[in-house]
Amino acid sequence: MAAAGSSVVRRVEELGDLAQAHIQQLSEAAGEDDHFLIRASAALEKLKLLCGEDKECSNPSNLLELYTQAILDMTYFEENKLVDEDFPEDSSEKVKELISFLSEPEILVKENNMHPKYLIDGISYLIQMLNFRCPIQLNEGVSFQDLDTAKLLSEGIFSDIHLLAMMYSGEMCYWGLKHCADQQPENHEVDTGVSGASYAAYKEPLDFREVGEKILKKYVSVCEGPLKEQEWNTTNAKQILNFFQHHTN
Repeated sequence: MAAAGSSVVRRVEELGDLAQAHIQQLSEAAGEDDHFLIRASAALEKLKLLCGEDKECSNPSNLLELYTQAILDMTYFEENKLVDEDFPEDSSEKVKELISFLSEPEILVKENNMHPKYLIDGISYLIQMLNFRCPIQLNEGVSFQDLDTAKLLSEGIFSDIHLLAMMYSGEMCYWGLKHCADQQPENHEVDTGVSGASYAAYKEPLDFREVGEKILKKYVSVCEGPLKEQEWNTTNAKQILNFFQHHTN
């Protein structure tokens, strides 16, 4: 177990160094300080400091938490930049790069069989990210080109990455319910509200099925509604929703 933990520490340290170099490039290109990049860099500096200590004593959970926080802040900055530029024609490679960054924490968890706490933390961070993107309240002072655009704005969905985060969250809830429902840490609370939904956000011990259903129902609704012409695949989301519906505790 100690050897496995040490391996995780080394890998997180390597990924942290790569992310820090990327953040430095983003900061230089932006030409000004950005709150999210500053916060991401600070998290990675703390991660580097902890990794410099005895690797056998380092807590992989804390390191992965810092790395995940940094990645969410970094990708949020880049997502906003893509939105501001109205997703230029050459943005597909950038989106793939962001997806790769966002996938690293999940890959680490799967490769090292660190599921229970990390699934809960991962879902928590993604939901925080989703909730941070506040929906736009449409009124006479807000102009839009068509009803589909208005629907997306009112749901707080501004980019493809937001939809991917919703799908990731739903999938993690599926794995959590299937494999880790009886292994949740005590007193672990998460804000289970989802940005743009019609219900109020609240805190309670994480219910994988409830959270997953809320997120994936919204995902399917958006993909088969305003984004129908974009041909987003909802097959996996519907299969997971069916699993949630028929799962018994």
